[in-house]
Amino acid sequence: MKKITSQSIIGQQGVNFIERIVLGMKYIWRPTPGLDVGIDGEIELCDPTTGAATNSIIKVQSKATIQSFSKETPSSFEFLCDQRDIDYWLRGNAPVILIVSRPETNEAYWVSVKQYFSDPANLKTRKVIFDKQRNRFDENCAGSLKSLAVFTDSGIYFSPVPINEVLYTNLLTINALSEHIYLAESLYNDPKEIWDKFRGLHVTVGSEWILKNKLVTSFHPLDEYPFDQVCTFGSCERFDVGEWADSEDEDTTRDFVQLLNSALRERTKLLGLRYHKDLELYYFPASKDLRTIRIDYQGLKRKAGREVFNQYSSKSDRTQKTYCRHSAFKGFFVKTNDGWYLEITPTYYFTKFGQIAHPKREELIKGIKRVERNPAVFGQLLMWANFLSRPLKTLFSAEYPFLGFGELQKVTLNMGIPDDTWYQAEEELEKETIAKKDNQLELFGL
Repeated sequence: MKKITSQSIIGQQGVNFIERIVLGMKYIWRPTPGLDVGIDGEIELCDPTTGAATNSIIKVQSKATIQSFSKETPSSFEFLCDQRDIDYWLRGNAPVILIVSRPETNEAYWVSVKQYFSDPANLKTRKVIFDKQRNRFDENCAGSLKSLAVFTDSGIYFSPVPINEVLYTNLLTINALSEHIYLAESLYNDPKEIWDKFRGLHVTVGSEWILKNKLVTSFHPLDEYPFDQVCTFGSCERFDVGEWADSEDEDTTRDFVQLLNSALRERTKLLGLRYHKDLELYYFPASKDLRTIRIDYQGLKRKAGREVFNQYSSKSDRTQKTYCRHSAFKGFFVKTNDGWYLEITPTYYFTKFGQIAHPKREELIKGIKRVERNPAVFGQLLMWANFLSRPLKTLFSAEYPFLGFGELQKVTLNMGIPDDTWYQAEEELEKETIAKKDNQLELFGL
């Protein structure tokens, strides 16, 4: 009775494992047909973009096992080669690689035998010392195989490997809105009169309402207390918020944006931010003792932190306090084909002693913009998106009911330019700025 040996099965599993990796590189794998005298197959390099075959060949010897490797440690192991195999590999003009694998654990390691045994010391011992990190055989080896098989004067051209790039916009998704908008006739002509009425009633009311031509428009139900005290009885009408959000009428859209801005000011107030009416920006206020304020937020890959308020001293005299820097942003609501978003523009607010606007704040902003580049600004954008999206609990609701945010809008492109390509085109001063520690993505958990 004919039988297949366990070693034959393991050997074939090793070849199959190599084939899977090679196909993942978008190269061609061809097993050796018929008799095998030291070569189990070959890899033909292809252009990964166009698929064009190159007739550049790498011969492959596969050695597979289910056991521990010889003298194996967490970082390395040894493999003893047969002298006859070495002699055969070193003949001929095609590059040869040795791949030692353990298919059960998805491990494979490789060396170029002609390069490795060009060292007389290695040739004498017949041992290959594999570094598990440096010699790992996976799809990332495609570039190394290309440099091994293609000569510089071969005339073969590889198209650039396509880069799928995810672009983050500064548009923050609105994922929660008041379900309704209310209209009612007002008993008053001036918003100040309504505020005076609320103060007289000793009630705290949000600013998510507008008064125009004695007509109140609000996210608040206007037939309920305390708005029923400033609106004409029986005049309240309720509309679905979608009628306003999707309206093409300019006046309706303008009123809707005004309500959104009022809701944004209320939400940021609950988050502890301040709004500067003249500069139209939101910012972190100073701490009572002017100590540094730092907040944590979720970056793209890990938790990160950022100083959102800091007091700075003179470089020549550390006891002399020069200015305070507050992280800030400008927010504008914009409508796209996909709906409404908050457009976030990160910036800073500068003060003296945390309270008074610094007289040279414009110069200070220009100074910091000169040294900040995309990674630093992106870090601020992620911080603001994460901070504004935090859940809020109020006295009246488990969550602020009129406005909530989700994630930044993303766009995936099937093209991109490596950052190094951009950097090489920069002037020396720009290169130095880009290399600054504060402008590196890893600082922001990206």
